[in-house]
Amino acid sequence: MPLHSYFVLLAFSLLGLVLIVQIAGMRGDSKEIVGEPTIDKYYFFSGKIALITTWVMFIRKAISPALGYIIVPVYLQWIAVGLLWIGAIVTGFALIGLGKSLKIGLPRNATTLQTKGIYRFSRNPLYTGVFIISAASGLYFPDLINVTFAIYGIYIHHTIILGEEAFLAQRFGNAWENYTNSVKRYL
Repeated sequence: MPLHSYFVLLAFSLLGLVLIVQIAGMRGDSKEIVGEPTIDKYYFFSGKIALITTWVMFIRKAISPALGYIIVPVYLQWIAVGLLWIGAIVTGFALIGLGKSLKIGLPRNATTLQTKGIYRFSRNPLYTGVFIISAASGLYFPDLINVTFAIYGIYIHHTIILGEEAFLAQRFGNAWENYTNSVKRYL
């Protein structure tokens, strides 16, 4: 395996570790992990599957570099790996910043508005990081299916974000409005 493949596997391993620690920390509090989708459940879950598929394809290409029908120059693979690391770092800090407020969908229980840490720079750093990773996957492994899943997943998640932001505006009122006036949706 080329050197960049090891960096891909390390990035996903570290990101997986952060996610496992976050979820394990929530178990003791009997907190819900799955909330209500902001859009039709079919699109909601198919968007999640699409982005996860791009991550799996990224890992698969790292393990089997000869996979695929498009030869990607090494410098583009390294750019993709750099983007992966940026996305993984942003996603990792976003997961940590959410703490016990981490949900797939809208929370049913009371939560707090996260505005500290990485949330001072982006209202949606978790999605931003995930989008960067999926785009990097499309660059690393530019197979038509992988790129299509990345585009579809990012589009669906943008729609999810719009619904989540409407929910947050209703739940947090002026605090949300003040936050949106000072922090951009993505970057």
